[in-house]
Amino acid sequence: MKVRILGCYGGVTQYHRVTSFLLNDSVLLDAGTVSEALDKDELKKIRTILVSHAHMDHIRDLPTLADNLFFLGCRRISLAAVKPVLDIVLTHLFNNKVYPDFTRIPSPESPVIVPFPLEAEKAVVLDGLEITPVPVTHTVVCTAFVVKEGGKGFMFTADSGPTKRFWEVAREEQGIEFIMADVSFPNRMEKIALKSGHMTLAMLQSSLHTYGLQDKTVYVTHMKPLFSEEIIREVASEGERNIKLLEQESAITL
Repeated sequence: MKVRILGCYGGVTQYHRVTSFLLNDSVLLDAGTVSEALDKDELKKIRTILVSHAHMDHIRDLPTLADNLFFLGCRRISLAAVKPVLDIVLTHLFNNKVYPDFTRIPSPESPVIVPFPLEAEKAVVLDGLEITPVPVTHTVVCTAFVVKEGGKGFMFTADSGPTKRFWEVAREEQGIEFIMADVSFPNRMEKIALKSGHMTLAMLQSSLHTYGLQDKTVYVTHMKPLFSEEIIREVASEGERNIKLLEQESAITL
């Protein structure tokens, strides 16, 4: 499996893109940054879009992506998420008010976007990947994802503060080579991290140790750009070889 990092920050600047990962060229994991990261030939290969939750930095490029796919002649792209997340996207985004309803364009029989409801902790196979959503603690309904191919894969916390079920699954799941984990704020901002449903490095480390995962390879993602240098210094000062920084425009091959 190839995991291409299109964007991995919790905010936008000239140099920082928000969350979106391209898996095996055809599956998007969140859609914060897509259209400005991929050319038209790459866009045409997308067959499935996974959405963890409906906050703007994770769905920001859905409208422009749908628009581009329409004019490229692409049809029936699966938009996969648990039902409460799908309902928000369809009610408040593709509603012919904020943006055209691409679940009915160019026709209800052959639309660009086809909603695909997922069930929490029930695995499905989409474009050759086994996908399992796992509920996490955030300010809105949000799911992490277990993604596997050929018995091995990775886990993604999505946006999450301290949570329980994700780490229980991570402890028991076989074949997980790494975890991409939300570390949005530096340690000194623990209160705002808790209030906003995110983690600091210390909070992440606490979960890893609590669930016996302290040796698991973990990539820090979703850093707020204004605090990224401070978080990077904290990761470096800890000296834990298993905790790494996810790099925008890089790729990980499993």
